[in-house]
Amino acid sequence: MKIEGTVAVVTGAASGIGRALAERLRAAGARGVVVSDLDGDGAEEVAASIGDGAIAVRTDVADEAAVQELVARTRERFGAIDLFVSNAGLTVAGGFEASDADWRRAIDVNLMAHVYAARAVLPTMLEAGRGHLLQTIAACGVLTAFGAAPYTVAKQGAVAFAEYLAIEYGGRGIGVSCLLPQAVNTPMLTAGVSDHKALAVLKANSQVLEPEEVAVAALAGVEENRLHIFTHAGSADSFRLRADDADAWAAAMRAMLAGRG
Repeated sequence: MKIEGTVAVVTGAASGIGRALAERLRAAGARGVVVSDLDGDGAEEVAASIGDGAIAVRTDVADEAAVQELVARTRERFGAIDLFVSNAGLTVAGGFEASDADWRRAIDVNLMAHVYAARAVLPTMLEAGRGHLLQTIAACGVLTAFGAAPYTVAKQGAVAFAEYLAIEYGGRGIGVSCLLPQAVNTPMLTAGVSDHKALAVLKANSQVLEPEEVAVAALAGVEENRLHIFTHAGSADSFRLRADDADAWAAAMRAMLAGRG
């Protein structure tokens, strides 16, 4: 898929990676960009900053009816959707002891939102024989996230769902990409790293990318129809180690966790 001339929807686009993706899409020549977020005022601000060819729609991606409405409003304004970017997400910390409510919240936003998006856009894309789904997931979708079992499990489920779609529908003109970043300079990262000293260490070691860098990598991956889009050095190597020797990978992760303690 070439970005120029497309119609794209981006959820979670009021800030961070979502905002950078929306801005980059318009700069790359998308003729229509829908800026969607639970923060309606933030979405309006981003759409206004992008200018012509952008509209804002407030959406709760954990509500399937709201996702259907988002798609309907996009088609009413721009016509067929070429690219749906499921970017909205949230971090839910805790282990096995996390509450049922926290587990449900993590799964609803980080996994089921992708299912709702597919239900809303795939039938029409399949009729047309073209379309692309870009799902912002995070590297923990193929690795793990320390201290965040609900988040990790939901993200790994999202990767599994994306891979299923790519296999099931890739032969019918549908592209699917998982965006798998590690630390990115977004409000979510700042909220998730309470120790500012730890955040400073990440930045000093060049382990934190800017949202704009991630957006560039993401859209390049879409145009190349890549299933896994890694943005940070070492992520793909860790993924390969996990596949080749899960015990060695788990030992390396335990050592890393102990080092942070």
